[in-house]
Amino acid sequence: MKTEALWYLGKRNIEIKSVEIPEPEAHEVLVEMEACGVCGWDILAYSGGFGQFHAYPFRAGHEGIGRVIRRGSLASGIQIGQRVACHELPIDERGGGLMARHAVRPWNKVSVMPEPSAIPVEKWIVEPVACVVNGIMYSGIQPGDSVALVGAGYMGMLMLQALRRTLAGKVTVFEPDGRRLELARKSGSGMGGWDFVQTVPGESPAGHIRSCDVVIETAGSDPALELAFKLARPYAIIENFAWHHHRHEFDLERWHVDGLRILNIQPQMNPSFDELFPRAIALMAAGAISNEGLVTHVAPFGKAEGLYAAALDRTGGYIKGVIEFGTER
Repeated sequence: MKTEALWYLGKRNIEIKSVEIPEPEAHEVLVEMEACGVCGWDILAYSGGFGQFHAYPFRAGHEGIGRVIRRGSLASGIQIGQRVACHELPIDERGGGLMARHAVRPWNKVSVMPEPSAIPVEKWIVEPVACVVNGIMYSGIQPGDSVALVGAGYMGMLMLQALRRTLAGKVTVFEPDGRRLELARKSGSGMGGWDFVQTVPGESPAGHIRSCDVVIETAGSDPALELAFKLARPYAIIENFAWHHHRHEFDLERWHVDGLRILNIQPQMNPSFDELFPRAIALMAAGAISNEGLVTHVAPFGKAEGLYAAALDRTGGYIKGVIEFGTER
């Protein structure tokens, strides 16, 4: 069958194309997409910076949700009409990207979402929350630990919400953007032992150096990574949660002498990452982690390019963008 899908063609160049999508086989479902989040990966691809990983053009999107409109006879536990969160597949794999009107997925590559739900469709973006669940599971936070969160962007704000549910004794959020820091402060209001520090690149925040048991870096910038290492006390855990797109030098002698544990927390490091989608959905349904206040830009599929430009240029107070697949072109 034919559907429409968004393709990355190169730097600041995207196009919606009519494409052929396979009929679902016995173990697969056909999903009519309702919404898809714009990830940092999408912004990198739109910027033209993804060519080192995959040649242009290629299809977009991996944060999609939609409704099952066809199912194979062996698609266990999935019913037509159910809303599901689709899991990511490699770019060229059968089924297609999720920035499209339709996608095909194996039955075990979708997770059923609860209904009815008061959560608007554009805020039911599950995959980033699954990433945060992955980060919390591997963070090693112990009761009473002093935890630093470096970066209060979109993923940092989700991580902050998850940290509220841990037994950390103290959480300190470090962020250079005053507006985002204020948003983080509101999210952490009422939490005893929390602190919010506006950082200045190149300067070390007084009183915090070598003070933290666990440091979670979500910003993806050189200054953020440098700060993360400065905050870590001996024997600390440093969680590299963000995706850095270049080489970086490290003081391996300090890693050895201070006994630092450096964790690379990405979906690819967890062979059971798919199993985190139901956990993320449960947390969102319970209100423990929410996209409320974080989805700043929503656009119909036919007007995706304006949203992508805002995401890359960080205009209009951009934090998180979502594309919706309605009738508007």
